[in-house]
Amino acid sequence: MERDVAEPIIKAMKGIDLALLELEDAVRAIKDEDERKKMLLFMANVIHEFHMKITLPVVQHFPDLHPDVPGSRDY
Repeated sequence: MERDVAEPIIKAMKGIDLALLELEDAVRAIKDEDERKKMLLFMANVIHEFHMKITLPVVQHFPDLHPDVPGSRDY
């Protein structure tokens, strides 16, 4: 993987993370516990898949792009 490909991938993933945080806040407001739990579980699975299949392979090539490492590039 080339760096000029990796950087926009990480930038897009950061945008997805922000959108998912907004979605999580909204879902947590659902009063029906069963419905809320089902949605949160689904979201957790989606987040896991995104990071395992996209973020992790990118940061294996370019560790400095890891979004959770202090001092990583902020795109």
